[in-house]
Amino acid sequence: MQVGVLYSQVHLGWAAGTMIGRLFGDRPISRPEDDAFGLSSFADALATSLLQMSPRDGLVVSVEGPWGAGKSSAIALAMRTVMLRVLAAIGEGREEMEGLSDADLQARWIKLAKRRQTHIVKFNPWSFSGQENLVRAFFSELSSQLQLESESWWSRQMNRIAGYLPSFGGTVATGSALAAGASLWGIAAAAGAIGRALGEIGQKAFSKDASLELAKKKLAGALRTSEQRVIVVIDDLDRLMPSEMRAVFSLVKSLGDLPNVLYVLSFDDAIVHKALHQTAEKIEPDFLEKIVQVSLKLPPPWRSELHQLLYERLNAIIGDASPADENRWRRMMTGVIDPYLETPRDVTRLVNSIQVIWPNVQGDVDLTDLIGITTLQLFDPKVYDLIRNEIETITYADYNDEDDDDLGKRLEPAMAENPEAAKVAMTILFPRLSKAWKTFSGDSTVYLLQKEQRRISTKEYHRNYFVFGRDPRMMTRSEIDGLLTAPNPSKTLDAAIRRLESDTSGPPSRIATMLGQFIEVVYARPLLTPAFVRALLDNADHLIRREDEVWDMVVTHNDERLSNIITLGLEKLDAEVRTEILGILVEYESGLQTRTTVVEADGRRHGLFGNEPAHETERLFSAENIEAAALAIRAQVAAACDSDLIWTMPKPGRLIWAWKRMTDNATVRAWTDAVIEHGEHVADLANSLPSRSYRTDSDGSKVVWIFQREHYADILDTDALLDRLTGLAAKNAKASEALDRLREAEARSRD
Repeated sequence: MQVGVLYSQVHLGWAAGTMIGRLFGDRPISRPEDDAFGLSSFADALATSLLQMSPRDGLVVSVEGPWGAGKSSAIALAMRTVMLRVLAAIGEGREEMEGLSDADLQARWIKLAKRRQTHIVKFNPWSFSGQENLVRAFFSELSSQLQLESESWWSRQMNRIAGYLPSFGGTVATGSALAAGASLWGIAAAAGAIGRALGEIGQKAFSKDASLELAKKKLAGALRTSEQRVIVVIDDLDRLMPSEMRAVFSLVKSLGDLPNVLYVLSFDDAIVHKALHQTAEKIEPDFLEKIVQVSLKLPPPWRSELHQLLYERLNAIIGDASPADENRWRRMMTGVIDPYLETPRDVTRLVNSIQVIWPNVQGDVDLTDLIGITTLQLFDPKVYDLIRNEIETITYADYNDEDDDDLGKRLEPAMAENPEAAKVAMTILFPRLSKAWKTFSGDSTVYLLQKEQRRISTKEYHRNYFVFGRDPRMMTRSEIDGLLTAPNPSKTLDAAIRRLESDTSGPPSRIATMLGQFIEVVYARPLLTPAFVRALLDNADHLIRREDEVWDMVVTHNDERLSNIITLGLEKLDAEVRTEILGILVEYESGLQTRTTVVEADGRRHGLFGNEPAHETERLFSAENIEAAALAIRAQVAAACDSDLIWTMPKPGRLIWAWKRMTDNATVRAWTDAVIEHGEHVADLANSLPSRSYRTDSDGSKVVWIFQREHYADILDTDALLDRLTGLAAKNAKASEALDRLREAEARSRD
């Protein structure tokens, strides 16, 4: 993937598929080599301060920053540094220890407990509730974690004061409450060992009325006379309920003066201040300041570091996929994605969401659109909900007459978390809104190319962005490409048509949808081949007979779709291949109606048959080749009319009208006079004349058949036709039905 190139000019070089099937973790790091955000320098400074301080009355330090900024990682890095320095100070080799895993380093840490005087305790308040329980749990946790360092000074001291501790430790502070610290620094051992250690303390706590305050005094006295240092870490305070937060801070306030004990708290100060003011008890404005003596603000990550992490992880997920439009990706990255990404956790949330979605939609969504709409879903959900609720209106899937200006006013993202970024996102995603808001953030990509890119702005593909998979009514990009490039496209296309014909879901039908997808692809890429043109012509008459007309702001039919596949596909090919395909259009036996449409249209662009010539850039073939081809096609149409083969064609009226454009009116008039006189195919002629018209009234839009005599005056004696049908109607049911249909259509044309 090239997103790194597009924004930072650095390609990251991840192999395709490296991370497929595995989400990116959000666990704290503890090794400097895993640090991508400069946390190591902060952690090193924190470790230095903790080891240099000797607070006789205790000290409370806070590490503050928003959710996901890396507070837990910074503390984990700091605690590893503390362990390395303490062990190095008593003679252990620093270089050798730095290569140890966390588990091996912790084993060394416990093994050397008797020789060191610094201890680390992690207290997790999540498993307890209420101020009294927290105090009891704290003492129990402190005793149990330090009891693991057998025969150490702490083991002796905690045994001495065990009688003052309430009988609480052996039954509560076990299992998950202590295991939380094990995975990070390996401080707590297995739950069974902890339970046994706490059980011993609990057995000694024989007095139910033992005083916590007395236990605190005994512990403080022991700490004051020793040279032991205790670092107590209480992480993720901002994830507690407001009442629980207050209880923990009250705990720290009451125990924060224990000699030689340093508390390291981590929290988002904005969340904590807000939560504390929501508690029932009123607190003073300087409540936290009276508890925390040293407040350290975690430095925010550099934007370039967040970008690097985003690109690396996206590359790992998406491999070789690239944005279809580099400029759109740049605008989406700078104007939308970047403003919403504030922390490493934000990046992880975004890429994990892409990781879950991508395997189901790969190749069937636009990459820029997918990342953009997912960003809104995660970080501005109200805007995402607005888009999801209005998507069919925005993309014209649910067509209505709402003015673009009115639509723009109604969809103004005033409720957004970041209104400016949200509006930029909506204009990049939806050119219609860019027009409505008169901004320059959108693009002028033609709708066909938007469809080929499978953009969210198209009514055909927007569903792929909201169902975490592709719309089952649409063929995948690989399926369409496979049909176009198949070694035997006639066989594979025929099989696909037969398969899709049995699917009655729609409208539009699966056949019409497939043909539309062919148009999108050949318009964007040079995939039309002579073999595929033959395959189309083999099936053309069969497909044109189908009732696949769709009201899509313009009327579209399968005969138009077929000719558009060839015409638009030819535009992407070189002159040599075009000439080869022109030869097929002239000489092939099948698909006369489709062949006529393509050749006659380019003949008119060259100025043949009395038309004004178009600019040479709009012409598909050379003047010499198209003139010969057009004359040959005209002769084939004339022969089909003279031999009555015309009446086996799917839509004779369209061929007759094309013949009229390529020859003189008198020739066609002579032929229609003969048809009327002979009478055998007069009903077929009459049935070919009415045309569809779309009308809108109080009951909505509907299709009506109309017949306007004046349109045929140059090539048809309509009075003679009606008289002949009237004369045949009494004995010929087909003529009678044709007469009724023609009269009804003529009446509707006057409405």
